[in-house]
Amino acid sequence: MARSQIEDLVARLSCELGPEEAEILSSQLLILEDEMVWDATLAVIRLERINAEAAFSRAVGNIATRFLEIEDETFRERVIDLQDVEQRVLRAFLGEMDNALDLPEQPSVIVAVNLTPSDTAVLGRNNVLGFLMEEGGNTGHVAILARSIGVPAVVGLKGCLAGLEAGRMVAVDGITGKFILDPDQTLQARFAVLRSEALVASEKLAGLRDLEAITPDGHRLHLMANIALPLEVDEALARGAEGVGLLRTEYLFFQHQTIPSEDEQTEIYSDMVRRMSGRPVIFRTLDVGGDKVSDYLGAKREYNPFLGWRGIRFSLANRVLFKTQMKAICRAGVAGPIKIMFPMITGVEELRLAKEVFQEAVAELEVTGVAHVGALDLGIMVETPAAVLAADLLAAECDFFSIGSNDLIQYTLAMDRGNARVSYLYQPLHPAVLRAIKATVEAGHRAGIQVGICGEMGSETRLAEVLLGLGLDEISLHGAALPKVKQVIRWTKFSEAQSVVENLLELATATEANQWLANYIDGRKLARMEKETP
Repeated sequence: MARSQIEDLVARLSCELGPEEAEILSSQLLILEDEMVWDATLAVIRLERINAEAAFSRAVGNIATRFLEIEDETFRERVIDLQDVEQRVLRAFLGEMDNALDLPEQPSVIVAVNLTPSDTAVLGRNNVLGFLMEEGGNTGHVAILARSIGVPAVVGLKGCLAGLEAGRMVAVDGITGKFILDPDQTLQARFAVLRSEALVASEKLAGLRDLEAITPDGHRLHLMANIALPLEVDEALARGAEGVGLLRTEYLFFQHQTIPSEDEQTEIYSDMVRRMSGRPVIFRTLDVGGDKVSDYLGAKREYNPFLGWRGIRFSLANRVLFKTQMKAICRAGVAGPIKIMFPMITGVEELRLAKEVFQEAVAELEVTGVAHVGALDLGIMVETPAAVLAADLLAAECDFFSIGSNDLIQYTLAMDRGNARVSYLYQPLHPAVLRAIKATVEAGHRAGIQVGICGEMGSETRLAEVLLGLGLDEISLHGAALPKVKQVIRWTKFSEAQSVVENLLELATATEANQWLANYIDGRKLARMEKETP
């Protein structure tokens, strides 16, 4: 019954919004078909003699717990898929029909604590002007739907929506993440203009999909996609991604109760490479530890996890697991062009040890005669101050750099980005961060290797000129942000972007840098408007 209901919703969403948007619910069908879910459920029934409802709920709960252990927000937000499937199946056990959602009878802004994927699919385009949500994030289903239908969404408004009742007028600005209750006539008129401008901009961005990210003065930048889940591949291609700049392999490991075999990894990796149709895919080897903990992998919780047993340290301590993963990646290379990069590298010794394990993996594949690709580019994530300071030494022994800006900012500024008390210190434009990125790029280029970035900085449109001016060869970002960043690259001269960076590097504080950049962006917008005005 649950499967039938989801298939109906997928068909409806596909018809209304297209097959790419229907992927919002397709992952739920995979959950219903996952042998691990049913094997775990049946095992609990047999061993503990409890009813099917309780056993199924426990099995789903265990998977959800493992997803919540992962740092990446994409995984955390997939938990709502699991919970939605759980509730649907439990209602079916009780013989209940699917919950009916009252659709808005007139154009409305949807206000809620959160929406399940099912609710999201049912709403579709039905009189939806926008969303205000207490929970959720930028990769959640509500955000995906909002982008698909072209309406604003402001999520994560914890405690801000209390007392909002039906019938109130509200203006929603999805760009600034703000909403205004009871806007006056002047504000309503301003929002009408913004809405018209957004529609024009959206049409222009859609036409950029197959165009190169090249500046007016001929500087070429490659725009890639960050991928965690297989269902994200289609969205990345639809947005014009030139490849995958960061494939987070943790997905496969955290999906299972046991460590996946070489064949299981090969099958899933190969499918994702194949679907990229000849575009390059960069695999980041298993990055567990820190706040990405799973006990069955042997990564225990630590007092100070970000400075503990994580990334390449964990992999080198689990040599067999590490080697198995690299053998699977090499086998997947038969399906298309791939590269491998190692996370959390702090020095040449770690890099050499990782390359040694890679060579062992290739040698074993050659002995067995299994089809594989042994000549691969091997790169590293530059995400620690140690890697920045030793960038010249590391560049001499690897094929490319990929700057992990999330951790680089965290470690450079000595702050835990998950700690709300110090979150204000997370400043991408801090002088130390800009200098660290610039130094890394220069060291890589002196050694003749490419340097990319794959952290959240790449998805911030306001930072596009900055990353361009820093001289990066590649930006890997969320698929949804790709068209806007490409547009900025295509209308910004490389020489101008370099000038932007020079100005920012002269400033002493992040506050000054943020204000300077905001003024610069406002000035560019005004200049474009004046140019476009007849």
